[in-house]
Amino acid sequence: MTALHHSAQVPESVRAAHERLLAHTDLQFDFPSFQPPVTPQWLIAVADLVRAIWPVLKWFVWAGLAIGAAFLLYTVARAILKRWFPDRMGPKPQAQPAPEWRPAPELARNLLRDADALAARGAYGEAVHLLLLRSIEHIDENRPALVKPALTSREIGALDQLPNAARTAFGFMARVVERALFADRDVGAGEFSQCREAYERFAFPTLWGALR
Repeated sequence: MTALHHSAQVPESVRAAHERLLAHTDLQFDFPSFQPPVTPQWLIAVADLVRAIWPVLKWFVWAGLAIGAAFLLYTVARAILKRWFPDRMGPKPQAQPAPEWRPAPELARNLLRDADALAARGAYGEAVHLLLLRSIEHIDENRPALVKPALTSREIGALDQLPNAARTAFGFMARVVERALFADRDVGAGEFSQCREAYERFAFPTLWGALR
């Protein structure tokens, strides 16, 4: 009786709007109840196993956390000491000198012969430049990819990968050539002779120099 009385109070326009709304099939008014997922049996078995052995397992967990924390503290402390107290970290490892190598004797003799021919005509600058360029070729043959196109002669002569003998000879010739090119200074017979001797010391063993 109350429902009929209440229904009678609903205006016709509202009733019609409600019926049109219910007629829409693309609208959902009834929602299925939520069904919680079922826990797999294997997961329940694992949880029971962990629960059973936890009194013993927890000590391994705490030990692992303690070891991890100790390692982290050690790493941080070592980094701080290395940055602020480098002397207390012990001596730094010394870089091993590069193994000595020399150009083939015949190539070295031919180069000196060509340089002497230029010097005989008074072209001392060209002779020293020839020695320098061929020395770069020697380096490139023995240390491929070491000499980059952007490197200057001075930078090549300072490379740590070069043997001491090669670095000394090459560095001296590079300084003479740079002065000639950038300071517009002629190379004299004395400088050529010094460059030639520097190349000889690099190219030929000491015994060979004593026998010549």
